[in-house]
Amino acid sequence: MAAGVEARGVSYRDAAGQPLLGDLTLRIAPGAYAVVFGENGAGKTTFTYLLNGLIPHFFGGDLVGEIRIDGLDPRRLGPAALFHRVGLVLQNADAQLFGSTVAADLAFGLENLGLAPAAIAARIGAAAAALGIEGLLARPPESLSGGERRLAAVASVLVLEPDLLVLDEPFADLDWVFRRRLEEILADVHRQGRTVVVLEHREGAFLEDAEALAVFERGTCTFSGAAREARRLLAAKGLLPAYPPRPPATSNPAEAPRLSAADLWVELEGAPVLCGVSLALRAGEVVALVGRNGAGKSSLLRALAGLLRPAQGAVRLGAEELSSLSPRQRARRIGICFQNPNDQFFKPTVREELEVGHRLRGQDPPAAIAELWPGLEALLARSPYRLSEGEKKAVAIAAVLAADPAVLLLDEPTVSQDARGKEALAGQIAGLARRGVAVLVATHDLSFAAAVAHRAILLEGGRIRGEGTVEEIARGLGAEPPGPAAPPPASAARPRRGRPLHPFAGLFLLAAGLAALFTAREPFLQAGVAAWAALLLLRGAARPAAGASFLRRAIGMFVLAGAGSLLFFGAAEAGALLLRLTGLLALSAACLGPLSPEELAAALRTLRVPEGVGFLLTAGLRYVPRIEKTLRSVRDAQQARGIDLRLSPRNLGRLTALFVPLLVQGLRLADELALAMEARGVLSPRRRPAALAPFTIRDAAFLAAASAPFVALIAWQLCAGG
Repeated sequence: MAAGVEARGVSYRDAAGQPLLGDLTLRIAPGAYAVVFGENGAGKTTFTYLLNGLIPHFFGGDLVGEIRIDGLDPRRLGPAALFHRVGLVLQNADAQLFGSTVAADLAFGLENLGLAPAAIAARIGAAAAALGIEGLLARPPESLSGGERRLAAVASVLVLEPDLLVLDEPFADLDWVFRRRLEEILADVHRQGRTVVVLEHREGAFLEDAEALAVFERGTCTFSGAAREARRLLAAKGLLPAYPPRPPATSNPAEAPRLSAADLWVELEGAPVLCGVSLALRAGEVVALVGRNGAGKSSLLRALAGLLRPAQGAVRLGAEELSSLSPRQRARRIGICFQNPNDQFFKPTVREELEVGHRLRGQDPPAAIAELWPGLEALLARSPYRLSEGEKKAVAIAAVLAADPAVLLLDEPTVSQDARGKEALAGQIAGLARRGVAVLVATHDLSFAAAVAHRAILLEGGRIRGEGTVEEIARGLGAEPPGPAAPPPASAARPRRGRPLHPFAGLFLLAAGLAALFTAREPFLQAGVAAWAALLLLRGAARPAAGASFLRRAIGMFVLAGAGSLLFFGAAEAGALLLRLTGLLALSAACLGPLSPEELAAALRTLRVPEGVGFLLTAGLRYVPRIEKTLRSVRDAQQARGIDLRLSPRNLGRLTALFVPLLVQGLRLADELALAMEARGVLSPRRRPAALAPFTIRDAAFLAAASAPFVALIAWQLCAGG
């Protein structure tokens, strides 16, 4: 059943009092295919939050006016009642995924619908097959490329089969094959009689399928009508980029490369992502790096910036090998802008982000620092984390340019950029090339690549498959590119060894271990608890690979805690704290590492743990891989901007520079996790989570044997204390 949208005189101020919508009136007919365009900050994303009740139920603020979805009032009903009728694909794909695997993520909303396991499996299989992501279902979301995460986010909403499907920039990060596949899926959803609303900055074949067009400006809808003349109207309003002719190359092929790679091999988690890559970038040259999702483009840029260590081969900056240079020396000459701008920020305000580059050059930041990038004047005092996605991208690029690098590496710079932003970026790149900067742009936006790049490199399956002009490469992309994609990380494909740990066994074993750890007074007993936990992790019956992965993810936080304790406490106190932390880390890895958040949630529910407490515990477990990824990103961002965070006694003090940005990022992740879960009905009264496997005699025997040393230690300490 299709759902129509009716908004009359809607105005909204957020919880901080900032006006985001003003007198918005818009009607989308039931069963229509509508596209919404507008500059960054026009209110498009805010509008989507109205449709399923996230505003005001999640975001708060002051909302006036009338909004109806098929006659229903989302302000009164809220997301838990509407998530299956209004499916929302968020603008930030990273914010939408929180399961231990893609399959678990897709199952979450279906469990909130109360569907039976067989129906859930059937819907997941159908959505994955339609999008061509069957091979991603067993992988954790944090291991996916940006485009793969985008597809998984779309699939997590498609499985709900909502009456109204709303997608905020769904084609961002997608390669030409997946983009066309998604366009076909949306057209098919529309043909089935459901309502489709797409918010975008870029044009594509979906404009031919659309029936209705809406244009947003400064928080209101200034045009609503048929989409027949969409391209002409959007171009006239400046909402489609109009690039000037590409300037000629100023590079000299006879000159030595500014940056080069020779036979570069890079592995992630034991799986190759780059296989024998060789390339050269010369001064004044702009090169586009194109390829399918998961081809290795982001990994190549990170390797060229010195943030990934190659297993074989070398990267040279001029005549010097990159590995011989310190992070500060690299950062003064190579600038890199990450695919997700949130990964790049580590300062509390936009002004301070921009000032880092100037200080790296040994200069005082200029008073007119916003002149580096048009439109940033009003953002200087704001937190970079609280900007729109397009504003974040602009700030991230400007912060890199502030260091005046000789080589600039840009990863998907046009994602979430409106037409003006893309035009400004193209002009900025042309100016950099005229000044002799070598620029490498990894992008799926071939029209932008054609506007700025003098040549293109096609990367597929971690290998370079072709070189030429952008037009020559584009002509060969009509069919599936040659060669297989890079294999998934080894951890995703490795079979599980041993019998899975039952969640009850893990929880009770953790409780016994913690009691033993905090009962033990002598250091050698505390070390014994940690040693037994490590033995259980390595030799126990429960998925040692999963526990080891948990341990690896948590080790960064352990190092940070150790550095902080050495700074703020004496050596003896720090040693005692680190010993307890070691035991806690080993216990967590052995008892919780092998469990997925979904298994833990089922166990806590069976034990009748209050819903709020259970949610906090499972949310914490969902946090572990995301916090680990965030920690790596913050570290890479700071090293890419000249702060040396390599592990060494000299750098221990600098490790504290990770605390504040990690805390801020952690709070941001908490917001994203809560938003994503509420948007998919976590509070639904129909929720029917997966059933817990039965606790067997074999599980009981393993628990008794594994916990016996802990119980004995507790009894001994109690008797000794008595």
